[in-house]
Amino acid sequence: MKIPVTAINYCLAGYKAHFSHNEPYSMSTKLLRYKVINFRSIEESDWIDAGGNTCLVGTNEAGKTNLLIALWKLNPANGEPIVPLSDFPRHLYSQYKIDGHEKDVFIKADFELTQNVSTQIAEACACDIEQVRVTHIQRMYSGTYYISLPYTKINSYPKKQFKVIIETFLKELHDLEAYIKEDFDLRNKIDLVVSNLSPKTDSEFLVKEDIIAAIDTTKSLLGEFGKKQNLPEPFNKKLLPSLNKILGSFDGKSIETTAEIRQLILKYIPKFVYYSDYGNLDSEIYLPRVIEDLKRTDLTESARAKARTLDVLFRYVKLSPNEIYELGNDRKIIIKTVDTYKREVSREEQNLSEEEIAEWAKKKKERGVLLRSAASELTKSFKQWWQQGNYIFSFEADGSHFRINVSDELRPESIELEGRSRGLQWFFSFFLVFLVETKQEHSDAILLLDEPGLSLHPLAQYDLAEFFRKLAETNQLIYTSHSPFLVDMDNLANVKAVFIDKSSGRTKISSNLRHDEADAEKSIYPVHAALGLTVSDTLLLGCIPVLVEGPSDQIYLTMIKRYLISKGKILNSKELVFIPTGGVRGMGPVTKLVTSRDNKLPYILLDSDKVGKEYLKQLSAGTYKENQDRILEVANFLGEKGYEIEDLMPAQKLIEVVDRLYRGGNYFDEFYQKDEPIIDQIQEWAKVNNVTLEKSGWKVELARVVINQFDRTMKDVPTELELAWNNLFQRLIS
Repeated sequence: MKIPVTAINYCLAGYKAHFSHNEPYSMSTKLLRYKVINFRSIEESDWIDAGGNTCLVGTNEAGKTNLLIALWKLNPANGEPIVPLSDFPRHLYSQYKIDGHEKDVFIKADFELTQNVSTQIAEACACDIEQVRVTHIQRMYSGTYYISLPYTKINSYPKKQFKVIIETFLKELHDLEAYIKEDFDLRNKIDLVVSNLSPKTDSEFLVKEDIIAAIDTTKSLLGEFGKKQNLPEPFNKKLLPSLNKILGSFDGKSIETTAEIRQLILKYIPKFVYYSDYGNLDSEIYLPRVIEDLKRTDLTESARAKARTLDVLFRYVKLSPNEIYELGNDRKIIIKTVDTYKREVSREEQNLSEEEIAEWAKKKKERGVLLRSAASELTKSFKQWWQQGNYIFSFEADGSHFRINVSDELRPESIELEGRSRGLQWFFSFFLVFLVETKQEHSDAILLLDEPGLSLHPLAQYDLAEFFRKLAETNQLIYTSHSPFLVDMDNLANVKAVFIDKSSGRTKISSNLRHDEADAEKSIYPVHAALGLTVSDTLLLGCIPVLVEGPSDQIYLTMIKRYLISKGKILNSKELVFIPTGGVRGMGPVTKLVTSRDNKLPYILLDSDKVGKEYLKQLSAGTYKENQDRILEVANFLGEKGYEIEDLMPAQKLIEVVDRLYRGGNYFDEFYQKDEPIIDQIQEWAKVNNVTLEKSGWKVELARVVINQFDRTMKDVPTELELAWNNLFQRLIS
């Protein structure tokens, strides 16, 4: 169903920068952001941007769990029901039926569709593919979906795609008899004019004025055809409609969808797999209770979570609990007498016949083979995931009981799962849910983990964070935590603070990880604790600390490190730890913290702006007087101008993101001067165009968007910039 959402300028957190036809991120539809409304304790959340690996940090009762559950119920992999009694805000529930709140939307989300799906929709709707890259999905308490394509207005159009349209048209034109019959001079002029419809600029994108100029030029060319009847036809039926569609994209022309298109979109929306501690398996499972619980529809949320994990367990071993239970009974029970209320009065057991005993023996043998086979397969799969030990699993069925046992190299005796660590119980249970609910096709699921690994040892939590990074290569992942060991300091761009606004009582979400907001101070504590652990690592694990001014510096340098690793330029990069110090004022105290035991000072990388230059002089005359080779500035690698860390990024990529993050009277692309410091230019452009840049957070937001487009940003790095990166990192690791 198409909902009445007003078409808006699509500059939402740089989403348009995802709109490359060569975007390599994933073959699956990607979640861009979501918002929760009137769901449990949440009145209305902010929009939450979703990267590949997003962490929500915050105190207890801040609303982190409800943010995950609401998203889970948008499209749950296990068919989890919407339960208004639990899910609708309790203080409003008395009005739920009276006021028809079953029609209320509780979750909204934007998804970036795949190239294949977008192409199908564009062809069906007779619109440009750029207008249908992002779909907006809403779900009501009744379970009904609202599906729309509201983001039809674009601010720029890829020049590469425009050239494809022109080249395709020329190829088709050259095959037409009306063109072939014309004299050489006219054909030559047509080719020249059409070939030059794309303006000769360095930008990878066209603006609205470029398309208008192309249409006017085409119409002027048609005016020169005079009384020719056949030659204008391909221009009027092919070229001009294509150009007008692009122009319509700039004007935000609305798109009408059909039921078939909405079903197509819904088909490709990824499934959500949610997991919390409630679903952890016990070692011994009483089968009659399991059989009963799997049939019930009135279970509490925690009981439903446990039943769900049991369900996936039995689906994994390819035997239902009924089958296992029946195969454990070798006696036939005959009910002889019941009263008028059908209550059992007496019973009589009857021994099985020889034929029945043989049949039961055969079935039991088959069950044993299936259980051993499933346990062996599980053991192999588990080894690929869990790095904390080499575990061997076994399944046993005995009458009314089903047991999970575990052994390992250090303890070869088989022990019940419940007798092992809670960390192993959690990971084993999550592993089963993930494996079964995604049908082992992991790349089509988005994982939602509530407080994962709380019972794990800190080092095991480090391993879990590393595991999450690997998972994010094929799956989007959103998890909640208040453990500093699970805050990935190489992924600060996708860490969000969740807290309660004391003035309104509402759950708020912020990407600002500084102490600017008093309400958020406790929520962001794990991030600052994680920074302390990073500093500790440099002392205990022999890492190379590099002090930088802020989070954006850390984000960009992490991107460069990833790129150089992929190119084989550096090998021992894991020893490099980039530590943001909150500006030059914080560098002095942190320097003392991370100075090695042999008094070797850490490297410092400074911006080459006025503040950085002044601090460099201060360091050179003071603490670093005998170690000036350990003070680096961005200008050392780019040239003697006031360059900052952002100048180490491909300029064109930053330009594209700025033009999508901020709406000015003219484009920054037109304002930018090559080889001049880009931050000063952005600030000047913003001032001229009355664009407000958040005082403390706009550079971090810019970096966050850029790193979420890592593959696209690093696709065509200029040779001279790659050389500068290599020189910088060789200095750090030499």
